[in-house]
Amino acid sequence: MRQNRNFRNTSKRAAQGEVPSDKINNSQEEQAIKERYLGQKRLTKRRPRRLNERKFVFDWDVADDTSQDYNPLYKEKHQIQFFGRGHIGGIDIKQQKKEIGRFYSKLLESRRSDTQKVQEKKRLSGVAKREAKQKWDDRHWTEKALDQMTERDWRIFREDFNISTKGGNIPNPLRSWAEMNVADELKDVIKKVGYPEPTPIQRQAIPIGLQNRDIIGVAETGSGKTAAFLIPLLNWIQRLPKLERLESKDHMLLSWPLLESWHSKLRKKQ
Repeated sequence: MRQNRNFRNTSKRAAQGEVPSDKINNSQEEQAIKERYLGQKRLTKRRPRRLNERKFVFDWDVADDTSQDYNPLYKEKHQIQFFGRGHIGGIDIKQQKKEIGRFYSKLLESRRSDTQKVQEKKRLSGVAKREAKQKWDDRHWTEKALDQMTERDWRIFREDFNISTKGGNIPNPLRSWAEMNVADELKDVIKKVGYPEPTPIQRQAIPIGLQNRDIIGVAETGSGKTAAFLIPLLNWIQRLPKLERLESKDHMLLSWPLLESWHSKLRKKQ
């Protein structure tokens, strides 16, 4: 009877489609062995990249300061004004200087009268004009008018012609014959002689000679030293009254370079 019942139970399970437990265990063991020795492809989620994780924030957020809401002293901080060179530690010195300058400028502005304010505006406008004149100009001195020449242009001009001077109150050199303050007759004579431009010694010596000042000029032979001294002398003589025969005074004394003339004569004889 028992055998018949067991046979009936197994037939019922086979009819219902149940899988034996031995087969299930075998399949699980095979799967575990494959995972152990062959490896398994695991599907992992990609982690999103965070760019702002390692950024260090140097400044405090304004929202973090809770003292501004309830205490008015934190809103209106008193600025300490030091005398001399005093500064607050831990704060930028340049920023402190700017704040101190603003403080004193506001203080002076509040204490000035109307006339003082007008005078200060005039002074600032004059300073601005002087700074505008001294601004960097990229043009060469040949492209500028005489009144547009700056100290830098005159320095470059002297370097170009190798002009060096010693002394005080030295006038600016000549840029051309047309800018020379002499009579027109002398300018015409210079053109007829055939001097296209003044030499370096003539550029600096003629303006000094036109001021009736003593000068010692050093230059090479044949550089036009004699003309540099004669042109101011002739200009001065033209302004004098004409000589009459009764008068016996001389207007000028000309010293000719004898050494150079002797050398030229000796060369001709040789």
